[in-house]
Amino acid sequence: MKSESIQTDKRGRIISVKDDELGCPEIVIFFTKDGFARGGCVHNLNDEYCSVISGKVEYVVGEELKIMWAGDSVKIPKGTPHYFVSLGDSVAIEWGATEEEKKVKHTEYRQIVDRINDTSN
Repeated sequence: MKSESIQTDKRGRIISVKDDELGCPEIVIFFTKDGFARGGCVHNLNDEYCSVISGKVEYVVGEELKIMWAGDSVKIPKGTPHYFVSLGDSVAIEWGATEEEKKVKHTEYRQIVDRINDTSN
């Protein structure tokens, strides 16, 4: 299994885990500081899944708002824009979408994510 740190900034850090035995293209682990947002994307080929490992997040999936605690999971159907906001330091994992799909941003949701991050510490 190969892990790689793919981003570190004021929001926290992101690690990618890839391995042929995973059964999915990659697993992404988000270490997110209180008050910061992640995502604002939409995946058109594959469903994506998210589980909260620690902390609490507010997850927006399409038009639905979910408050998720450690141990909670959600399925994000393909074609559904999504993002999350950390309500306290959190760790969440996502899997199912390809690396290429993750580059596609949803304009409105990405603007929300950027606005949240611009006003957070």
